Amino acid sequence: MLKKLALTGLLAAGVACAQEWEVGAIGGYGYAPHLTVNKGSASAETGIGSGGVVGVFAGEDMYKFWSGEVRYLYRFDDLKLSSGNVTTPNFGAHTHIVTADFLGHFRPKGSTFRPFIAFGGGAKVMVGSGIESAGQPLGSFAALTATHETLPVGDVGGGVKIDLHKNLRLRVEMRDYISPAPNKVIAPAPGASMGGVLNDFQGMVGLSLTW
Repeated sequence: MLKKLALTGLLAAGVACAQEWEVGAIGGYGYAPHLTVNKGSASAETGIGSGGVVGVFAGEDMYKFWSGEVRYLYRFDDLKLSSGNVTTPNFGAHTHIVTADFLGHFRPKGSTFRPFIAFGGGAKVMVGSGIESAGQPLGSFAALTATHETLPVGDVGGGVKIDLHKNLRLRVEMRDYISPAPNKVIAPAPGASMGGVLNDFQGMVGLSLTW
């Protein structure tokens, strides 16, 4: 019995030592294709503007080719609405994004250069912070609102990890954060509709500590 317990303890210690932890900061720039608001035969383009992204992440590298991580991002993304030559003034907004992801690596743990793919999901909170106006241009299509809206989000992407030093890692990646159209922060007017999904393509660079 004592031998079995000792062996179990040694195995557990070996697994613990094999784990690698990673904590880092990341930032970049996001671009989101427009959504379409339809009303009868007319339409307007809406969505979120391009803007900076900053965030933090933490992960655990337990297996030879697979790891997992959680991430928080703050996305600067003013709301926009336009039709023809008419455009509403920029309407302040930002988005909080929280996700949990799996990373599949093309080279084993311990390699200096590790390309990877990533996929996962979580939630995003879109926050409109501009000043609402009853006379907002294109109000017959939609209203840009000073409210918040929580939406599910999925993400896919890929990149590469590069070990710069024993405990310092550089990461370069591209992600697409995919969510339903925000029908509260961008509220379609009576008789108008907005469907589809909101894609948010983000190119980012990060630095992390590993141990």
